[in-house]
Amino acid sequence: MRLLLDTHVLLWWLSDDRKLAKNARDIIANPDNEVIVSSASAWEISIKRALGRLEIELDDLENAIARNGFRPLPIGIYHTL
Repeated sequence: MRLLLDTHVLLWWLSDDRKLAKNARDIIANPDNEVIVSSASAWEISIKRALGRLEIELDDLENAIARNGFRPLPIGIYHTL
């Protein structure tokens, strides 16, 4: 199965937050599934951090995504059009 993580789900996964349901954790952790993180999530996290609504270390975000076996999904101008 191919999964695109929502920004909240990504944050909950990375922080091991209990807001992420056990069945969602199991699906994300399943090595048979391809987990994708959109660059829009990184952008959203950056904006929320700049506004003071979120405390997260951004320097390690890309590495944290890779360490968890997630694949980045870049967004180009053609996607927005």
